[in-house]
Amino acid sequence: MNSDSRKIKILLLTLIAILTLGVGVITSRAAEKEESKLEFPTKNIREMWWSCSTEFRKLMPTVIEQTRIYLCDCYTDHMRKTYTPEQVKALTQEQARTLGLRMRERCPIPKPEIMT
Repeated sequence: MNSDSRKIKILLLTLIAILTLGVGVITSRAAEKEESKLEFPTKNIREMWWSCSTEFRKLMPTVIEQTRIYLCDCYTDHMRKTYTPEQVKALTQEQARTLGLRMRERCPIPKPEIMT
C-alpha cells in the first residue's frame, strides 16, 4: 500500500509540474500576441516617455527620479495600449489636459516609504 501511495504522489507531482509548465507557455504566448498588437514604433514610445519626463521635471521639480520613472512608464504603457499613434497625434490641447487629469487616477503618485 505504501508503494501505491508513493506512486500516486509522484504521479500528482508530475501532473502539477506539467500543468504549471503548460500554463506558463500559454501565458507567455498570450503576452507575445498582446505585445504584437501594439502599433507604436519604438521611436514614438521613447518620445512619449521623454516628453512625460520633461514635463514632470518642469511641473513637479521636487518629485524624485524613481517616482517620475514609474509615472512615465505607467502613462506611456496606458497610451500605447489604449490609443493608436494617429489618435495620440490628433489629441487637442483640451483633450490632452483631460487625459492628463484621468491619468492621475490611473497612475497615482506612490506614497513614499518611511524607513524606521
